[in-house]
Amino acid sequence: MEVNKLIEQIDYIDIKGVLPDEITDVTNNSKEVVEGSLFIYEKESKKYLVEAQKKGCKIVVSQELVEIDLCVIIVKDVKVAMAQIAKAFWGNPQEDLRIVGVVGTNGKTTICHVLCNLLLEGGFEVGVTGTIGTFYKGKTFPSKLTTPSCLDLYKLINEMVKNGVEILVMEVSAHAIEQRRCEGIYFHSLIFTNCTEDHLDYFENFENYRNTKKSIFDGKNCRYMIVNSDDSLGREILKCAKGKVISYGIDNPADVFAINVEERQDGIEYVINLFDVIYEIKSNLYGKVNVYNTLACCAVSATFGVKTYVLAKALGKIKPIEGRAQPIATIKGCTVFIDYAHTPDGLYQTLNSMKNICSRKLFCVFGCGGNREKQKRPIMGKIAGQIADFTVVTSDNPRYEDECDIIRQIENGIKQVTYNYITIKDRKSAIKYALDKVGKGDVLVIAGKGAEEYQEILGERRIFSDKKEVLEYLSLMEA
Repeated sequence: MEVNKLIEQIDYIDIKGVLPDEITDVTNNSKEVVEGSLFIYEKESKKYLVEAQKKGCKIVVSQELVEIDLCVIIVKDVKVAMAQIAKAFWGNPQEDLRIVGVVGTNGKTTICHVLCNLLLEGGFEVGVTGTIGTFYKGKTFPSKLTTPSCLDLYKLINEMVKNGVEILVMEVSAHAIEQRRCEGIYFHSLIFTNCTEDHLDYFENFENYRNTKKSIFDGKNCRYMIVNSDDSLGREILKCAKGKVISYGIDNPADVFAINVEERQDGIEYVINLFDVIYEIKSNLYGKVNVYNTLACCAVSATFGVKTYVLAKALGKIKPIEGRAQPIATIKGCTVFIDYAHTPDGLYQTLNSMKNICSRKLFCVFGCGGNREKQKRPIMGKIAGQIADFTVVTSDNPRYEDECDIIRQIENGIKQVTYNYITIKDRKSAIKYALDKVGKGDVLVIAGKGAEEYQEILGERRIFSDKKEVLEYLSLMEA
């Protein structure tokens, strides 16, 4: 790209050195620098500058003057500059499609995939990016982060636009908001799902976490705000929001709401009131939480002009999302679900919903991740003990922690309410134990990892899949 054209798009304070005529790439990772790159310097470590220079960097962008024999563009705010550079380099791709962002502790992945299907049914070309991958036009890519970095996001949008995508639906994590990865993006819609305790190892306390989520709903960066009126932070957003706000819910007054909600063994059923249009909804998704998720999706789809009968038809065809309250097998008359629930509220919602469709006993297998929020472990143990009839406490992603220490902390919570549990450190053995124990009419929930195909142990990602373990057990039974 011609540097003179790029410079026109940047709010810079000063330029030191001689500008080259062209650059070949832009990056903020010194390891990714190629000959002719522009390097955005964010971290205060000389070694990154040295590495970038050795690899052929031509321009450094920084908030301060750095001592290096290269052209340096000094900017007031490196995050703003990064977005401006990305826009210019990739040809302002964000102007050629509409973007829907999904914010909240739980439900982001499900909403993205349900909304994608509804909009596809409505005749749009749709792309999705989030926790379990990036999808568009039949292409699938793994995701490094729930929300891509700023530069990766604009590059991805550019690729989608070139492939004819009209709408991008993306998860927007609290980390992404705090780190300003969506800087410069104007959203057609921002959905708020809920806010419960999570990531407190990063945000230090719940107040910081909820304020971060709330901060993106200022009305300046989106056309519509789609907000859950049954969540306490959602009601705060609705009260303070400036701009076009659409509320959805079940228990509190809302623009889009559900009545006659039924949780069934084959999914959910309810009557939707979508801006005073009444329609019966039947879905293969499970649990009350998916009533909320589908309400949000219908509300957004309506802003794109998709008719209610089209939405109802599409919802009837959508299968459970991979690793999200997903039934994967029936063994000895017991339905086995895998679910990503890894927070207290997530586990509560999942187990409570499964209890409602369980005709006999509810079994649960779960653990907690290592090097993350130790305070939630006994809470989750207590929740499992209160709702499940029997729980197998096991390992999740222990990372660098001792698995037995994590299990003991979970056990401190569960034994407050029940002794109907067992601890089995090895996750494979824990799953097998539960499968041996279940019978006709039971439901087994294996929670915490969902569709993940690995366990993080001592810095290594070891191949492991809850789903594969269950299916392997089933195949041995049928052999």
